[in-house]
Amino acid sequence: MSGVRGVVIGDSRVARLGGPRAPDASPEDVACARRTDSLARQVGAAVGDEVLDLAGAGARIGAGLRAPQVARGLSVPPQVGRLKQVEDPAFVVVAVGPNDLNWTDLIGYCYAVADCADNFTAGEFRYRLAAFDRDYADLLADLATLPSHPRVVVLTSYDVLRPDAQCSTSRGPRQYPGLTPEEIALLADRNAELNGVLTTGARRYGFDVVAPPLAPLCTPSADGLGPDLQSLDDPHPFHPTAVGELRLAIPVVDRVGVPPG
Repeated sequence: MSGVRGVVIGDSRVARLGGPRAPDASPEDVACARRTDSLARQVGAAVGDEVLDLAGAGARIGAGLRAPQVARGLSVPPQVGRLKQVEDPAFVVVAVGPNDLNWTDLIGYCYAVADCADNFTAGEFRYRLAAFDRDYADLLADLATLPSHPRVVVLTSYDVLRPDAQCSTSRGPRQYPGLTPEEIALLADRNAELNGVLTTGARRYGFDVVAPPLAPLCTPSADGLGPDLQSLDDPHPFHPTAVGELRLAIPVVDRVGVPPG
């Protein structure tokens, strides 16, 4: 495939789950929840060139990026395999991690119990993080051996709630205890561990790292544009809003650069 300046691979955070669907969306785009305001579309508009969107909702390294993924009954080829068919991309943006760690399940568990800092979930997290570290190393090796040696930008994960959160999202559904400050701190600590793995691996290969500049939920909007993340009242909680995806695109564009002229 030629005529593509860059490629975005990863999960629903950059596919922009919850955004508007393009009228000409392919069955694969629909299955993967790729939207018109995805990170690829935002970056492409900023650099004035085509950026290929290969990201997909639910994608993991082992089922989505380096191996096929079944999305809404459709078998989707590995994102990395598709990436290797792109002729001389200048950059590749990568967003992985939370799905590999079953992050949604962990957050849901913390909402449902009075204290989610138990030995079982701690052991499960350590196990999954170690497995992710191995899979991530294989992914980075794939990216490092791309013939065109594109600039690789790895996105870290973001905290979904501010430490002192006191809003409907921190309280959660009425039938559950909600999140205590200690549980919010636990989630932040585990997110920091994930980001440590993402950052260490990327820097080992000389890849760029971008921390998403997204305000956690329960944070007042400083500019009046609204929250960066979808709340529990939205269709896809904790995913970037349209504003959040745009904010995420800004540091990515700063790294990949806008072509002269």
